[in-house]
Amino acid sequence: MTRSNPASALARRTLLRAGLLATAALGVGLLSACGAGQITQTDTQVPAVPGINVNSTDGNIALRDGVVAYAAEYKTGSTVPINVRLFNNSTQTVKLTGVTSDSGSVVLVGGAKPAAAAAAAAPSASGSKKPSGHASSSSEAEAPEALAPTSAGSSNIAVTIPVNGIAVLTRESGTYLAVDKLTGQPLRSGDSLKNVVFTFTYADGKTTTITVPNLPMTTPLTPLPKPSSVVHHE
Repeated sequence: MTRSNPASALARRTLLRAGLLATAALGVGLLSACGAGQITQTDTQVPAVPGINVNSTDGNIALRDGVVAYAAEYKTGSTVPINVRLFNNSTQTVKLTGVTSDSGSVVLVGGAKPAAAAAAAAPSASGSKKPSGHASSSSEAEAPEALAPTSAGSSNIAVTIPVNGIAVLTRESGTYLAVDKLTGQPLRSGDSLKNVVFTFTYADGKTTTITVPNLPMTTPLTPLPKPSSVVHHE
């Protein structure tokens, strides 16, 4: 009959316990490293958005979620709304001062009324009317025609963006950019406005630009109905 050596048994238990502790520590370390990697990856991911995301040439202005508002079709000569969000990451105030496109002139819709138009719309201080026999000057006669609306918005684009601020120019917000009269072919789903260039002017007078070669039309908010699969036979 063989007796076990107490010292040997104790040594074996000590080694086993040490091995288990080492394995547990290794597992925790691997889990921590894996978790840290996931956090870093999440922090550096760019959220998926349906529109164009691009920065200015100097890297200080960010255009996000740039799209053409959805429509089944924009016919030639129609107004085409543009939705964009502009972020000012510089150290000074910046102003959007112009937008151009090969697809037509771009205007600002829903902004402040021009001073001349606002003055013409306001009643006179006296509230009196001129006598019917009064001869109007040529400038007075031409004023109504000059102030008649000829476009969807104003070609005088001036949108101020404060430091670390954002300008939301979307049809939903009430103030947005638009191609006034679409040129060329009609615009349908899957098509894009061509060569849209945004010009920004800083408080110190310097300028920078954002160029979008193709500004796509967004997808509809709700899926379009599927065509019927029923075939009618005569």
